[in-house]
Amino acid sequence: MGFQNLSLSRLSIAFWVLSFSGFIGAIAADVTKPALAANSLTEQLHTPPADSIRQRQDVADQFLLLGQEQIRSGDYPDAIVALNAAADAYHYLGDFVGMGEAYEQLVRIYSDLGQYREAERVVRQQLAIARSNINFSDQILALNNLGTLGLQKGDLNMAQAAFAEALTVAQDVESESGIGLSLSNLGLIAAAQGKINDARKYYEVAANYRARARDFAGQANTDSNLGDVYLATGQMRQAIGAYRLSLSLARDIDDPYIQMRALDGLISVYRQRDEPRELSRYLEDRIALTVRTDDDWQRLITLRTLGEIYEENGDLERAYQAFGQAFAIAQQLERKPVQAELSNRLRSLSLRLAN
Repeated sequence: MGFQNLSLSRLSIAFWVLSFSGFIGAIAADVTKPALAANSLTEQLHTPPADSIRQRQDVADQFLLLGQEQIRSGDYPDAIVALNAAADAYHYLGDFVGMGEAYEQLVRIYSDLGQYREAERVVRQQLAIARSNINFSDQILALNNLGTLGLQKGDLNMAQAAFAEALTVAQDVESESGIGLSLSNLGLIAAAQGKINDARKYYEVAANYRARARDFAGQANTDSNLGDVYLATGQMRQAIGAYRLSLSLARDIDDPYIQMRALDGLISVYRQRDEPRELSRYLEDRIALTVRTDDDWQRLITLRTLGEIYEENGDLERAYQAFGQAFAIAQQLERKPVQAELSNRLRSLSLRLAN
């Protein structure tokens, strides 16, 4: 592979930016402010002024914002407290949209922490409320969330049943976005079961529904899934087309995470095709998005990818540096499986560098 011919100076500079950016801000943060804000909001919630409904709505919104801010700062325990308070306040007000948003954030936290039982409890609460209010769109969303949790736990039967029920509800109410989401998730089940041709069919139909619903984020995600299927079956041109369409849609809606998902697919394709110019182009795009999001998990993925490519091309020193930085982030994030993988890579490289 001709990675030696890439613009290594730009990639190397970006490597050091990735290594050290994002850590300084946390040092300067005033950690007392979230706790003080939460205490103040709790007092307002329990002792509202005369205009209690308006005040409770404001407090619920502030709890939601506080929880979201604590998620961004990595303070999951306080975020859970704030989001539960927001959900309770929204429930009291009958604001099921706000409550649904609070539940969505809670499910995300519990899933990130691997606490799938708690995540499932929240989703089932969300589903029960949606059914009692005959809210079909929330039912579709909750059932798809339930299926996603089943996938994360490795319970494919639970996941498939939830996605299939979501599809039935979506078809009954003729929700194109719901049909597209449910079909796309059924494609994930088929792919996990090794039924690649079935997965491709699900994704192709799902992408059409999501396009008709103008669900551009959903369409972009489905197109990346479709790219994965084409890549797995060696259909490189089709894979490139699917990933590029996903990337274009994600750029149109300015979603950096969906862009990185598509870029990862394109990077995989051009690593296999031994096309260094295209590989360099998409690597630089991913590095730029990683710096923009300032997301430690994405930084880890980018560094690990760089390490793999450096190792493939015999640049063991840079590979060791990249894997070392990725390992430090994995420790910080407490991602044990990733730590183990990177530790093995570092041990192997250390032995090769010593010889």
